[in-house]
Amino acid sequence: MTDSAGAARAIHEWFLRRGLPLVLTRRVRSRALIARSAPAVAGVGVLTVVTLLLADWTGEDPDAAYIARLAIVAVALAAAPSVLHTLHRRGTAASEAGRRTAALAVMGIFVLLVPVISEGWSAEALAEVPVFLLVSLATIWLTYLGFGSIALWAFRFAWAQLGALGTLMSRALPLLMLTVVVYFTGELWQLAARMTRERLWQTIGFLALVAVVFMIATIRDEVSALRQDRSEQSDPAALLAGTPLASAGAAPVSRSPLSLAEQTNVVAVMVVAQAIQVVLFTAGLFVFFLALGIIAVPDDVTVLWSGEQSCPVGEPPCAGTWFGIHIPIPQTVVHISLFVAVLSGLYFTVSTSVDPLYRQRFFDPLIADVAVSLAGRDAYLELEHRRS
Repeated sequence: MTDSAGAARAIHEWFLRRGLPLVLTRRVRSRALIARSAPAVAGVGVLTVVTLLLADWTGEDPDAAYIARLAIVAVALAAAPSVLHTLHRRGTAASEAGRRTAALAVMGIFVLLVPVISEGWSAEALAEVPVFLLVSLATIWLTYLGFGSIALWAFRFAWAQLGALGTLMSRALPLLMLTVVVYFTGELWQLAARMTRERLWQTIGFLALVAVVFMIATIRDEVSALRQDRSEQSDPAALLAGTPLASAGAAPVSRSPLSLAEQTNVVAVMVVAQAIQVVLFTAGLFVFFLALGIIAVPDDVTVLWSGEQSCPVGEPPCAGTWFGIHIPIPQTVVHISLFVAVLSGLYFTVSTSVDPLYRQRFFDPLIADVAVSLAGRDAYLELEHRRS
C-alpha cells in the first residue's frame, strides 16, 4: 500500500469512527460492502436465534434437540464478526478473498439456515426466506448509508457521557415521585390489562416519534448555530491537530454549505447520541417499575385492579411474555411498567433541552465534538479539490 493510499484510508477510517460516513464519496462507501455488512447481519441473526431459543426454552414443552441446533447457529453467527475482522486486518489478497467468502456464508446462514431450523423443511420456512432476505438487503443498504458507524460513534459518546445521565436522573426525582403516584391508578391498570401488545407498541411508537421530532427540531437549530457562529470561535487547524487530516497536510480554507446528506448525517449522529441516553433512562425506569409492581402489588390486587377474568394458560393474573419469551411477571405489570416508563422518557427528552446542568455535562461536549468533525469535513473537501 502506498503512502498516499494509506493516508486516504486513515482519513476514511477517521470519518467512519466519528460517525460521518456521508461526507465520503459513494465509491468509498461502496467498497467491500458485502463484507462490511456481514457483521451487522450476523448480529441480527444472533438476536433472532437467541430469541427463538429462549422462547422455546421457557415454553411449556421445550425441545432439547431444537434448542441445541439453535445454539450451534447462534455460536457460529456470534463468531463471524471476529473472523471477518481478523481476515480484514491481515490485508492480503487471500485474506480479502476469504473475508468475502465468510461474508457470503454469514448471509447464507441467516437467509436460508435460520428459517429452516426455526420452521423445519416446510412451506412456512420457504415463505420466511424472502423476509430474511429483505432484512439482509436492508442491512446492506443501511451499511452503505453508514448507519453502523453513526450508531457506534453515538453509543461510544453516550457511554462516555453516562455521568450526565446519572446527574439528570437525580434531578428527575420529583418526576419519579409523580409517576409512582400515577403508577398506582386503577384505571391505568385496567387500560394496561385490556391493551394488546400490538396496540401497546403502536402507542410507544407514537410517543417515540414525538420525542424524535422534538430532538430533530432542537438539534437542527444547534447545527445551524454551530455552522454559522461557533466555528468562528475556534481555529480549524487546532481542532484537527493529531488527526489523519493534519498529517496529510489538509487544512480547511473555507466553509462550504453542508449538503442535504451531510446535514442529515450530522443531525443523525447527535439525535442518536441523545436517543441512546433517553433509551437508557427509560430502560432504567422500566426495570424500576417492574420491581415495584412485583414487590408492592400482590397478585390478587393485580387481578382486582386489572379486572382480568381468565387467561389462555393458568389462572389470573396472566403470565407475561417478552418477544415470545415467557417471564414470571404478570402481563399487566409488564404493560403498565413499559407505558409509564415511556411517558417518563418523553418528559426526559423535553427536559434535557432546558436543563442547564445536563447541557453543560452532555450537550456542550457533543457540540464540541461535532465541531471537530465539521472542521475535518471542510479540510477533506479542500484536500479532494486539490487532488482533482
